[in-house]
Amino acid sequence: MSAIFDEGDAAGGEVQLTLDAAMIYEDLSTGLRAKDVFECATHRFPRAPSFKLAIWRFDVLREASLRETALNEASEAVIVLVSAHGRRDLPKAVMVWFTQWFERKSDEPRALIVSLDDASRGSDSAARMISWLQAGGGATDVAVFPHFGDAPRSEGDSAMERIPSPAPTKAAVLADLRRWPEWHSDWGINE
Repeated sequence: MSAIFDEGDAAGGEVQLTLDAAMIYEDLSTGLRAKDVFECATHRFPRAPSFKLAIWRFDVLREASLRETALNEASEAVIVLVSAHGRRDLPKAVMVWFTQWFERKSDEPRALIVSLDDASRGSDSAARMISWLQAGGGATDVAVFPHFGDAPRSEGDSAMERIPSPAPTKAAVLADLRRWPEWHSDWGINE
């Protein structure tokens, strides 16, 4: 296991532990949910270690050299979190990544958090994904923890909700402009 100890300041004498972790996510909304789930999970550690977090999006893992870099960064990860919608199976590149990670990881126990959309709870695709990851993890001493939830709401989401429904269309705006008093071409600066 890769751990870095920071001796802290001489007065406090506290030792800060830094552990490796990895986050693999499908898109922006699953990435935001993964961030929240990761923060929540890591606060449960005693003595609150800090984490060196490697973050990778699914589509980047299609590139073999980047997938290898992600594997190297996660080979010592104590926690790996995968966040997907759960409406379909994991992409092949992500499955390859996990297969290789299961083979490479050290003998130390690890945690794999599988975070899926709440709407996918009970779906065949979510069940297949969790089952496949549990089978791979069980063979290599990785504890798999399923999580179902929704992506956190961002300021952008709430701003979009404040737009009146239906939002004014270009034609409606132009119609409102036509109701303004007519412009008078005979108005001058001194009048």
